[in-house]
Amino acid sequence: MTDFQTSFLSDVKSLFLQEQEENLAPYLYSTPNPDIENDPANGEGCYQELISQNLNYYLYKEEIELINNKASQIAAYVPPESNVIEFGPGTDIAFKNKSLPFLKEIKQLKSYVPVDLCQTYLDQSEEILSRELPEISVEKINTDFIKNIDLIKNFTKPVVFFKGSTITNLSTNNCLKFFERISPQLQPDGILIVGVDSNQNELSLKGAYDDGKMANLTLSILYFINRDLPVSGFDPTAFNYEFNWVAETHCVEHNVRATKDQDFILDGVPINIKSGTKFHFLSSYKYPVDYFQELAIKSGLKPLDYFVHQNERMVIHVLGVKN
Repeated sequence: MTDFQTSFLSDVKSLFLQEQEENLAPYLYSTPNPDIENDPANGEGCYQELISQNLNYYLYKEEIELINNKASQIAAYVPPESNVIEFGPGTDIAFKNKSLPFLKEIKQLKSYVPVDLCQTYLDQSEEILSRELPEISVEKINTDFIKNIDLIKNFTKPVVFFKGSTITNLSTNNCLKFFERISPQLQPDGILIVGVDSNQNELSLKGAYDDGKMANLTLSILYFINRDLPVSGFDPTAFNYEFNWVAETHCVEHNVRATKDQDFILDGVPINIKSGTKFHFLSSYKYPVDYFQELAIKSGLKPLDYFVHQNERMVIHVLGVKN
């Protein structure tokens, strides 16, 4: 079993046993098996439909606009001979539209280090960069970057680039822990460049998430479980998606509710689910600028700058380390 499958199994087991929640975000972007016709374990395809067909899903296109408009100003914070470590390069389209414009503006870039659980995304980023910036060396790392932050210490002058508002899959407590773990790894002169969605408008959030496209993306994890984990007797069709906005914690909950009773075996462990049971699969936190900067400061980081899209939803933060 690969490291990815081990993590996947552990997280799914702890969620269904209700020992943990909102922990399945790393498994959203499953790749379909070419030997399975219309494989429903296709998070990649569901995500492409979300960003291309839901006109209210602003996150993707507004971050593209923000990065392209501010790439030179963001890149100005990157010291010469830095190693850019990207947490989650994403699809080839995301890499071309977000990462590449930023990387092209950096002077004297030493290397580019994409880190992702999805090997396809790593290979695509390397292929594109070898064509567009052939002088830049690429070192791919296939791992969960949230769980393996220590990899940063292997690189001098680390610049962690964390786009896609992926950090907002972390709860406030886990975001603090992430900052606390990454802060010492960035010493003495590293920086963290991170994309954040700060939207607090419930109507706008419902338009972005409370539709069939986000439902399909979230529910695709169930088919991924059924296809790739040691499970028997599991019915991935017996769940519905539920959107929930909790303004007090700035959290969009992506919940899945069971529509029938079922018993199944997961890695030798009997699981019993009652109809109506809700599982909090993942979250999308919407951190206001001041709130996010306060979290960073509490954890030993220092806000250097931030850039806001004209619609005042998507933000790029530049964080350094306290001396």
